[in-house]
Amino acid sequence: MTSQTIQDLPDPTTVPTAGFLPRVAAYLVDQFVMIPVMYATFYFMVEQPLLYAVIALWLVQSLYKPLTESFLGFTVGKWIMRLRVVDRGTNRKIGLNQSFVRYLPFAVSAFATLFVQIRMFETPEFREVNNLELYVNYMSSFPLNQNLLVNICNNLPVFSAVWLIMDPWSRALHDRWAQTFVIRLLPQDANR
Repeated sequence: MTSQTIQDLPDPTTVPTAGFLPRVAAYLVDQFVMIPVMYATFYFMVEQPLLYAVIALWLVQSLYKPLTESFLGFTVGKWIMRLRVVDRGTNRKIGLNQSFVRYLPFAVSAFATLFVQIRMFETPEFREVNNLELYVNYMSSFPLNQNLLVNICNNLPVFSAVWLIMDPWSRALHDRWAQTFVIRLLPQDANR
């Protein structure tokens, strides 16, 4: 990656970048799409404990965003909100490397979550957790969930996303790292 200077970037008024609210809406749609995976993770954590299934589901959830953005140019949420992820220099679909660079803050959070889930799974007290209420209570009192480093890791995506409020091109920190834009699909670009 090369360093970015203001002179290297296009005029912010010429790039139809997506702002904070459309991107948040797309994120919420993506979370809704992942509900079956989240439920299955809960099922294999609590109702039918199976650590390998939890790890496999974690992998599915973790690969959803970078793979769909790389191969399609959007996630389901971005598709519904008519947003696309494009390369800053070419305005074309991003590559696999760029999609994984964009995913870095989310990956750190995902690894922290998996680490905590594995540690919870290994504790003898967790075997007594058999419903949602006990699971939520156990998670909230589990010492690793109070850990400062784990909390910082889990909040990296939020920090990265808040960055786009201050950027004239509405780029999150992960967009800057990967040299990408999230653009609004204009009517004349409908077959893109």
